Amino acid sequence: MAPVVQPHVDDGELVDPNPLRLVFVLAGFVASLVFFRYAELAGNQGRIWPAFWLGYAGGTLIWQSVGEASWHFGLPSEDFLICFVHLESSASLWLVLMTTALLVYCAHRRAFGWGAWVFILSFVGNWFGHFVQIGTFPLVSRLMEEGDWYVITGTAVGIPVCLLALWLNFFAARTTKARLCCCLLLYFGIGIIVTGVGGL
Repeated sequence: MAPVVQPHVDDGELVDPNPLRLVFVLAGFVASLVFFRYAELAGNQGRIWPAFWLGYAGGTLIWQSVGEASWHFGLPSEDFLICFVHLESSASLWLVLMTTALLVYCAHRRAFGWGAWVFILSFVGNWFGHFVQIGTFPLVSRLMEEGDWYVITGTAVGIPVCLLALWLNFFAARTTKARLCCCLLLYFGIGIIVTGVGGL
C-alpha cells in the first residue's frame, strides 16, 4: 500500500503518511467517540470517577488522532497538496479563538454534562498546550531559535498554570468535580513545562 503523499520534510518536521498511522487515526477517532458516549452516560448517572477517566481517555485519543497524526495526510490536486490543518500551528489561530468563544458560550448555557466536559477539556487542554508553544513561535522566529522559544514558553506558561491549578485545588475547589478539573489543569501545566524544557 503506497502512500498518496511520499514522506518528506515540511517546515522542519517529517511528514510521514504511512498506513499504520492512517489506521491509528481512524481507530483512535472511532474509539474516542465510544469513550465519549460512555463518559456521557456515566456522568448522567452521577458516576463521577468513571465519567472522568472515560472522558479523559477519549479526549486524549481524539487529540492524538486529529491533532497529532491527521496532518500527515493530504490529497494532491493539480498544482498543490491539500492537507489537514496542523492544529498546533499558527494557521489554526482562528480555530483557537472560535473554539474558546464557543466553549465560553457552552459553559454559560450549561450545554454539556460532566463526562462530556471532561472529554472536551482533555482535548482542548492538549491542543492549547501545544499551540501556546508551536503556534506562537512564528511571532518571534526572527528573534530566537525555536528551541529557545519552547523553553521560554514552557516555563513562562507552564509554571503559572501549575501554580494556578494548585491554588484553585487547595483554596477554591469545594467539590470532587472541581478538584478533578484542577488535576487536569495541573497535568496540562506539567506537560507544557516538560515539552518546553525538553524542546518538544
